[in-house]
Amino acid sequence: MTPEEVLRRRVHRHFLADEKAPDVVILARRLGGIHAQVASSAQAAADLRMTRPPDLEKALYTDRTLVRTWAARGTLHLLPAEDLPVWVAAMSTRDRETKGSWLKYHGVTAEQMTDIIAAMPDVLGGEPLTREELAEAIITATRHEDLRGPLTQGFGAILKPLAFRGLLCSGPPRGRNVTFVAPRAWLGDWEPVETEAAIDRLAADYLGTYGPAEPEEFARWFDLRPPLAKQSFKRIGTPEYAPVTIPDTVRLLPAFDPYTIGVLRQLETVSSGPRAAVSRPQGWISPVVLVNGRIEGTWEPGPEITLFREQPDWVRKALAGLGRLSS
Repeated sequence: MTPEEVLRRRVHRHFLADEKAPDVVILARRLGGIHAQVASSAQAAADLRMTRPPDLEKALYTDRTLVRTWAARGTLHLLPAEDLPVWVAAMSTRDRETKGSWLKYHGVTAEQMTDIIAAMPDVLGGEPLTREELAEAIITATRHEDLRGPLTQGFGAILKPLAFRGLLCSGPPRGRNVTFVAPRAWLGDWEPVETEAAIDRLAADYLGTYGPAEPEEFARWFDLRPPLAKQSFKRIGTPEYAPVTIPDTVRLLPAFDPYTIGVLRQLETVSSGPRAAVSRPQGWISPVVLVNGRIEGTWEPGPEITLFREQPDWVRKALAGLGRLSS
């Protein structure tokens, strides 16, 4: 396929062309999770790809068909609940929290981290606990009073290794406070998945939506050691790709959209503008203007957008139809 055909195929696979996702579980699986670090962006990304805006709260906390947890790249995602065992098996390869530099940076020792992991099945179940309640329960169980700061401050980095092991996920919010539950108590127990099979499943799904791609791109996207990604790509082989026929498409993607995150390593060829305009400091991923799969500008709340280069009339008409004027 030509580069243009590759991009159009990705637009189609992301449910950004004329076909919409039939339900939010299928959407979350197709995207490899809906990035949920910013709740409003997760909702906007889902709304854009479905005929009707999905009720994410209902899917998460009433139907329990989605689960919110730290997943790809160690960031919060909405995943299909039935796929969580696969993700946990693949994430079990992460060992960053056992390294001295990670432990030192986050103010914990290897002994403390081991004790936290060992205590989790006893302190967290199906009853939601706020972060402060969970911290208190861990401190009581481990008798490490000096864990109070690391457990309650910052963005919850100490809790991520627990999520990677399937010991913790988000529960329903309690007012303005987030809560946590044990996935096996909240969703139901599951049989362990073999690690290589789990990586291969996620790699194949990734290539189906974001491909063609190199193993290094999958490794970055997932946060997997590159040798494991290379081994997986050898096992599953190269997928068959074919062009798709879709209409010309103009979309305004929200901040942290899965499409944009998926092409960050390819911005020099996929974007018409500077990398810094899309991938900004402190990990912020801009809302972008997508034209047939190419990133042609950025936008913010309000009518004006910033285009990286002159666009043909049909693109300008499409943007005007979306209530946007170029600046």
